[in-house]
Amino acid sequence: MGSLNSLSTIDQLIIIAYFVMILVVGVYFSRKASAGINEYFLGGRKIPWWAIGMSGTASNFDMTGTMVVISFFFAIGLQGFWVAMRGGIALPYGILMIYMGKWLRRSQVMTTAEWMTIRFGHNRAGKLARLLSAISNIIVTISLLVYFVEGAAKFLAIYIPLSPNLCSILMIAIAVIYTTMSGFYGVIYTDIIQEILVLIVSIYIGYQAFTLPDHSEVIASATYPGWNSFIPQWQAAPMTWLDNPLIYQAFGFCIIFWVAKGIFEGAGGFIGGYTPQRFYAARNDREAGIMTAEWILLLLFRWILVIGTVILGLKLAITNPEIGRLLGEDPEKTLPIVVSEMIPSGMRGILIAGMVAAAMSTFDSTINAGVSYWIKDIYQLYINPQASEKNLIRQSYISTIVFAAIALILSQAIANINEIWSWITGPLSAGLAAPIVMRWYWWRYNGYGFAIATAAGLLTSIIIKLSAANIAFYLTFLITLSISTFAGLVGSYLTKPTDIQTLKNFWLRIRPSGFWKTVTKQLDSEIVRKSQLENAIDISNIIYVIIWQLSGVITVISLLLHQWRITSLAGAIWVIFSGFLYFRWYKNLS
Repeated sequence: MGSLNSLSTIDQLIIIAYFVMILVVGVYFSRKASAGINEYFLGGRKIPWWAIGMSGTASNFDMTGTMVVISFFFAIGLQGFWVAMRGGIALPYGILMIYMGKWLRRSQVMTTAEWMTIRFGHNRAGKLARLLSAISNIIVTISLLVYFVEGAAKFLAIYIPLSPNLCSILMIAIAVIYTTMSGFYGVIYTDIIQEILVLIVSIYIGYQAFTLPDHSEVIASATYPGWNSFIPQWQAAPMTWLDNPLIYQAFGFCIIFWVAKGIFEGAGGFIGGYTPQRFYAARNDREAGIMTAEWILLLLFRWILVIGTVILGLKLAITNPEIGRLLGEDPEKTLPIVVSEMIPSGMRGILIAGMVAAAMSTFDSTINAGVSYWIKDIYQLYINPQASEKNLIRQSYISTIVFAAIALILSQAIANINEIWSWITGPLSAGLAAPIVMRWYWWRYNGYGFAIATAAGLLTSIIIKLSAANIAFYLTFLITLSISTFAGLVGSYLTKPTDIQTLKNFWLRIRPSGFWKTVTKQLDSEIVRKSQLENAIDISNIIYVIIWQLSGVITVISLLLHQWRITSLAGAIWVIFSGFLYFRWYKNLS
């Protein structure tokens, strides 16, 4: 395999220029970011929608997740499309685009934990819910950072003559420097640079795969029958030559729960991470919607990269036995090996810089959002309530470094990327799903119920990770979801309802749908009627946006695979539903 020493001078200069560029951006925005924590974590809510949308795409394009998704498709063919439902398809973003994004923006908070006091009040129940929300979001942040570190190490070690650990430290050190200096401003504007690089990477690799001379022969000779079929199978059969085949127990059940997880996340406004932060930073309801549409559209380029890399990886596997052996041992190395072996000098430097950019974009977004929970919801509330803005900014710097160090240490216990990603998207997500959803749609769900459900979900998911990691995915999902749901219901019914005035203020600010009649009957009937009509239209648009989103992904995948009939059908569906959404959603944005 290649190393930095084997890269051409132009490749090395491109990579170095990229690192210098993002550090310059960090320095440039450092003064703005240091004005206060509202600037540091939300950019003063002044950043335009297109910039936040591009940043969100870059963060969601993350290198580690892309490597995992590529490994699915490489190992089990188009059945990987269904595995990607657990996170790679980004299914929740359709719901965010239609209504949840504007609900988050209307909250006008800095963190999801702070949101709890708007929903549950400033009494003991509200404070407990806020504390448990902050703790759960910090745990999710650390988990995502560990996942990032593992992917960064595996990718960079292909090119740099250093150990995977040193590769991670190098990349994280640079990301920590510019993120610490420039906060949310640096996150957004370095992400724009990174997104442009990632788009170049995707288009180039997609073009190389699409125009491969022996395209059909490569796919036919390197895979088992049915590899290129979207039709879901109850059991996903792996490619026979893989040393460590990906076999999912009761694959059909897994698909059901992966789809359910995506819907739960969208309907609940996400469990944690950087996504809610971008909506808290949006300037208005309209921009919250259109930046998410941009986000979804730009993410289609990720699928050009994924399928293009898989095709080129198959080509390498059948023409080079040594590489075939390496990919058979670890399909997660498909992306870095393809870039190393099939991309010419000059373009290779751009591609490596682009994938490093995707990784750093995810890291900077995740750590900036995660630190905000520590600063706003724990440090400022319980440790130093009298802290000045200058002190809070200094604490943000320290916390960013500490979070990164913790992630580096914990990453040593992870065997591969899929291990940590399976836990994040499985037991951890399931354990937190019920409280994050029910808080929006049911007036009787109170702060104690939320806190108890969150604690129960966290503990159950951690116990499963430490002592029962081999249990089938669908069982861990059911166990953690059931325990968390039951705990939340018991906690809510055994304690008093949230104060009615707090609920009225919350409903008037957010205007959510669901079971709110006890509250809305005490409010102005005309306001309630208009909001209910808006919510009814939004709910009906969900089916349109999901079909639109999935048909777009299928169109891109089938186009790269030269499946012309599926491309035509899926493309036609995408165009038709684009029209539906234009008239039913876009034209009605306030």
